[in-house]
Amino acid sequence: MKKIVGLTLGIVCLASALSAQATTSAQLVVRGTITPAACNLSLAGSGIIDYGTIRSGELSQAAFTPREERSTSLVVNCGSTPAKFGITFTDLQAGSKVPGILGAGFTEAQNFGLGAVGARRTGGYSVTLRDLRTSGVALYPIMRIGAGAWQVSDGKVAQSPHQYSWRNSTTLAPVSINQLTGTLAVRAVINRAQDLDLSRDISIDGRATLVLSYI
Repeated sequence: MKKIVGLTLGIVCLASALSAQATTSAQLVVRGTITPAACNLSLAGSGIIDYGTIRSGELSQAAFTPREERSTSLVVNCGSTPAKFGITFTDLQAGSKVPGILGAGFTEAQNFGLGAVGARRTGGYSVTLRDLRTSGVALYPIMRIGAGAWQVSDGKVAQSPHQYSWRNSTTLAPVSINQLTGTLAVRAVINRAQDLDLSRDISIDGRATLVLSYI
């Protein structure tokens, strides 16, 4: 029994000795969050392009019927912090696309759908970036596919994964800017009358999402 007590006391004494030692190290933690510039993207008139009422008699029976070009203003405001950013366009009605409806000079990636009634597709439309400026200085559109190399763009918008940005010189690279202003020019084309159900009203229903991302 005495040996047991002596052993126990020895462990207690050792523990006391260890707890009495001074602390000679500490950890410094440096924390924070770095966020990108807070850029706000907006379209005038809530981004609505309204073609109003189109009479069925205005449509060609056997050919596509192009409508007049209409536009809305595009603004990106980054406040006091310049930023490099790009915009992608996603067609929410891609399943209603009418192949070839935009005609020469356009690709199918630039063809956005106008919705459908049942299996009858209403038409398509194109989007073109124009009059891009920052603080009164002209900008020029550039584009890339995914994370590929930047290329010169004529402003005709293709759907994601194409991304659009802007340069202010001959260098093919996005420029840091505080604000972007420009125009989205939209041109709708209605499907052949023979391919539509003209016994009832047909809603033109083109919808696309613009997504801003920092570069």
